Amino acid sequence: MTRLARDILLDILRDEGVTHIFGNPGSTEMPLMDALVDAPDLTYVLGPQEATALAMADGWALATGRTGFVNLHAAGGLGNAMGALVAARASGTPLVVTAGQQDTRHLMTEPWLAGDLVGIAQPVTKWAAEVRRGEDLGWALRRAFALAAAPPTGPVFLSLPMDVLDQPVAAPVPPRSAVARPGPSPDAGLLADRLADHDPDRVAILMADDLPAEAAAGLVALAEAGGFAVWGSQVGSRTAFPGANPWWGGVLKADFAAIRAALEGMEAVVVAGGRAFIAYPYRDVRPLPEGAALYHVAATPVAIGREFPADLALVGDIGATLAAAAAALAPRIDPARRAARAAARAGARARHRAALAAAIRAEAADLPLSPDAAVLAVLEAMPEGALIANEAAATFGRVSELIEAAPGRYFFARGGVLGCAMPAAVGAALAVAAPVFALVGDGGAMYSPQALWSAARTRRQVVFVVFNNRRYDVLQRVARDLGCANALAGRFVGMAVDDPAVDFQHLAAAMGVPAERADRPGAIAAAVARALGRPGPTLLEIPVR
Repeated sequence: MTRLARDILLDILRDEGVTHIFGNPGSTEMPLMDALVDAPDLTYVLGPQEATALAMADGWALATGRTGFVNLHAAGGLGNAMGALVAARASGTPLVVTAGQQDTRHLMTEPWLAGDLVGIAQPVTKWAAEVRRGEDLGWALRRAFALAAAPPTGPVFLSLPMDVLDQPVAAPVPPRSAVARPGPSPDAGLLADRLADHDPDRVAILMADDLPAEAAAGLVALAEAGGFAVWGSQVGSRTAFPGANPWWGGVLKADFAAIRAALEGMEAVVVAGGRAFIAYPYRDVRPLPEGAALYHVAATPVAIGREFPADLALVGDIGATLAAAAAALAPRIDPARRAARAAARAGARARHRAALAAAIRAEAADLPLSPDAAVLAVLEAMPEGALIANEAAATFGRVSELIEAAPGRYFFARGGVLGCAMPAAVGAALAVAAPVFALVGDGGAMYSPQALWSAARTRRQVVFVVFNNRRYDVLQRVARDLGCANALAGRFVGMAVDDPAVDFQHLAAAMGVPAERADRPGAIAAAVARALGRPGPTLLEIPVR
């Protein structure tokens, strides 16, 4: 049966588990828009700017664990989305990103809206190609979805000329390739042997920044079997270990000196995932203590040896490998001693958290609130099971020890690209039946305020929390740490957002989002409660020091 290529595209999207198409259409996307008229099962989510559309897809993909689909407009639209695409590549988010290209029949004349889309996308995607025939569209899409989901996961790109989508295709919809899911590494038992020889108090597991939530069961099993502390990265894109677990050590700051201090005295370090030693700015410090054995469990050989040579490297499904190692290790650890250590650690952790929270709450006596006090007030007001999309530097302080993130419920803009958390929260809200909190600074909120409009249009319960100090505070802190001239002179060039000050209350209202401003913990708790009582989004502005 002959069908249009655009109809084959929709059939493949359905088969690949896509329920939402995120985009911003233009004239080159009209064939796709026409196809969607009779496709009520596929929801088109409009982003008023392309970076917003792509970051919404990023949040949807991370929250669902499936590959997201994005459709952008020509070279300019792809260019607008590049920052979010850089962030998606850094986070390892599986995305199929497409953009409309001009009609192939006059591309040679370089018509208006034409451009080298593949050349633009290639540096920040796993694969980039342009489809030139309707017959090739199905195969190209199948390959794109397979590559996006293959370890290491990440975005791929297809340029779709508008006439190609309207071409008749006689061939059937190509099937998905039958890809066998990788199993555990056959050397999982050897890892258990190595770990059994170490003092469990001197073994640390480092959760890499790309570890998916599905690896959580294996990670928890190994930590509990051996009684090993698990650490994450402060700038990790997601978490695969529950923050409420007594073996959670916390997040390591993106500073080699801080990482070294946390790992000092360790006999062995287990890295689970691609990359665990992350720092900014540069310091001439080796984060891994000399003499400490490094055991690396990764999904692909590409990750092995990237940071340090491994004393033992295992390649396979990470969660399954960790679970197999845990099963082999558990009988070799004295259960009574393990239980006693777990109880002691849980007690010490509870006392530390209580003392830290009390000390931070005491800071609320002075206004504006310290960043730690403001973040703690929001955390304490959040309902259980809420999802967090975070890019706020306000969360980098002592309060980071109190964030009890759960697998699949916490995401961070790993690529360092501001403007991703707000739209990602909207995309995630389309995928989960739980409130979503976007934690952003005032500077970051100005990178993608269009997300407010998309949240209002989709009527999802997203609470946008803007910590407002009217400056790029993280830049000022970096300048101080590095001893930069602008910090020494007390004149931070280009780091203030105060003249004029951004009126977030009216900005939110202009986008159709109710807004509140709260400056004390009690007021913050009440504002969050009101936000959770609304069916749609809310913006909460909190002044901070």
